[in-house]
Amino acid sequence: MESENSLSRRSLLCGLAVLTLGLVPDKALAATGVKVLPDGKVEIRIASNRSLKKVGGVVQFRDGTGRSLALVRTSKAVKGFRAINLSCTHEGTKVGLSGDKWVCPEHRAEFAIDGSVQVGPAKTNLRSVPVKATKKRVIVG
Repeated sequence: MESENSLSRRSLLCGLAVLTLGLVPDKALAATGVKVLPDGKVEIRIASNRSLKKVGGVVQFRDGTGRSLALVRTSKAVKGFRAINLSCTHEGTKVGLSGDKWVCPEHRAEFAIDGSVQVGPAKTNLRSVPVKATKKRVIVG
């Protein structure tokens, strides 16, 4: 009989299956220094979000209408940002960050970090949202 402190073979196999299938998404960073402007656009201060200082860095936030969005650093250029709507283009379910890709929990569609579709059933990229960037801030919307 196994003790309370030991893992059962079934528990170990289930845990490995969950990790292998990517069912435990990485923790996505919530943006700080976010301000919804009177015109409905969103201002994100770069200095308040360390992950945006490197290419591939991502923060998530909600706009003034409640949409879930992500801001991705795509290059080191001042204007090297892309904002994407996190609603899956297949059926609208919110996608989540898993490693270096966005995954839809509903039907397992996968998108690259920049929002381009990688695995169906989605057939189109995640929708882009306009951005204007300076050295200190990014305006989304």
